[in-house]
Amino acid sequence: MSEPKISTKQNLSEAFSELRKLNPLLELTDRDINGVSFKVFQNAPKTMRDLFAIIELIQGDFPFISEDDKELSFFESIAKAKSICKFLQDEGIKTNDRVGICMQNCTEWAVIYLALAGYGATAVPFNSWWKTEELDYGIEHSEVKLIFVDPKRYELLKNHKIKKVVTEPTDDCVTYQEISNDEVENWPESNASDEDLTVLLYTSGSTGLPKGVMLTHLAIINGLFSFYTLGELRKIVHQELLLDVDNASVLINVPLFHVTGLITQFLLSMLAKRKIIIMHKWDATYALDLIQQHKVTNLSGVPTQSWDLMNHPNVDKYDLSSLIDIGAGGAARPEDQVYNLHEKFNIPMTFAWGMTETSALGTILRGHDYLKRPNSAGLIVPDITEIGIMDDDNNFLENNSVGEIVFKSPSNTIGYLKNEEETKKTIINGWLKTGDLGYLDDDGYLFILDRKKALIIRGGENISCLEVENALDKHPDIIESCVSGIEDEKFGEIVGAYVYAKNPIDKEDLILFLKDKLANYKIPEVVLFTDDALPRIASEKIDRVTVKKLLS
Repeated sequence: MSEPKISTKQNLSEAFSELRKLNPLLELTDRDINGVSFKVFQNAPKTMRDLFAIIELIQGDFPFISEDDKELSFFESIAKAKSICKFLQDEGIKTNDRVGICMQNCTEWAVIYLALAGYGATAVPFNSWWKTEELDYGIEHSEVKLIFVDPKRYELLKNHKIKKVVTEPTDDCVTYQEISNDEVENWPESNASDEDLTVLLYTSGSTGLPKGVMLTHLAIINGLFSFYTLGELRKIVHQELLLDVDNASVLINVPLFHVTGLITQFLLSMLAKRKIIIMHKWDATYALDLIQQHKVTNLSGVPTQSWDLMNHPNVDKYDLSSLIDIGAGGAARPEDQVYNLHEKFNIPMTFAWGMTETSALGTILRGHDYLKRPNSAGLIVPDITEIGIMDDDNNFLENNSVGEIVFKSPSNTIGYLKNEEETKKTIINGWLKTGDLGYLDDDGYLFILDRKKALIIRGGENISCLEVENALDKHPDIIESCVSGIEDEKFGEIVGAYVYAKNPIDKEDLILFLKDKLANYKIPEVVLFTDDALPRIASEKIDRVTVKKLLS
């Protein structure tokens, strides 16, 4: 048997050239965005509302949102979204006004998002794990005009003056049911433009406070079309079917407020005519039940989740034959896990690298390419995206030279809300500085070596070390603290804290102290106390390398 074909930057580019001749919707053109020239999809819809119209025309109706014993078709979802738009209009919400969503994964979340995108407002999906202090910051920083919440998040925000719409009757609030069942034929007359913001996503950064990543209609749509193109290129080069599968379905097994859940699982499913199966939160047994029940074809998420499935004691008792892909992103899979997953499930595995700032788009690695280079992050979508390696002076480096990974794409953010300084540091002549260190090999494959930013990635969740340290340092007995990621077999990293305290502190009391300040996943799982000052380097900064060793 001949060796399977390997993807390279060159053969993907050649395939894309042929593809554009066959599908004029994927033709490229030059577009000036904020003074920089980008390649964009020339015939792509301009706004999310236009995208919905094209999907209605091309795909027709199909089963779209499934949760427990409820199911909505695509047309039913759009009808409810238009009904919600009437409420937004009655409330005086205007195009480009910001509106919050804060709830666990649910049908209502998805429909509300469709409504905001179609209305032309800017959706602001808040992290549903945030506590009151974090939510207060997000609401104030984003200046949302109203917020959609579920009962749990309502309890956190009930004393906040912002207008709330709830998913279940609570106090005297307007409910989702009241506003989603009117028969409304058309979207509002006014609409956004393609360079208006369609979504503001919050991400933890090295500055400590979450940053608001601004993504335009143009960015999201070009990102979605790029993912679709990648599926078509895999079909040409490897004869694979990824986005053109009958009765396709995907498990929504990561939060919808994440760029992965929002874009690659939820929004991409519209283009792929794919049903989304909603999970409220991750549970391996429940996931296996849903895969078997709904004959799920696509599974993605963080590496921890595929690790959970592979090691589930009853995994062999389930019929998982419907799966055509098991993907991961957010953190690298260990090399052995790549081979073990392939051996266990005998279907192509996928790894993708992307960021909130890139609308999830970046590089992708799949199938035999992945087995040949299990430590790589893969290849870009050619022609429309570019990737490079820069030194500290913003000079581009040759192949196989280590430096900071930079990415240029129309899917990139236009910047951080109310943070011009961080925007200028991050975007250089249209190139997004990722904060990751790595190199490109001669075939165009990306290899990520380390992170420049002080972030911990726990099961795909970005955690700012500084944010956790700031919360710890509010304790009256803590003089200073240093937080670091600790390697963990399941989560990749967990949060560790080295604490200098003037009086003895009980670990459980400290965790209780942090409960209302940090989301649970940010709270340190390993804590070491010392009655001496933390180790320092020559500049008198805390010696984070030594602290990491002590915690490990």
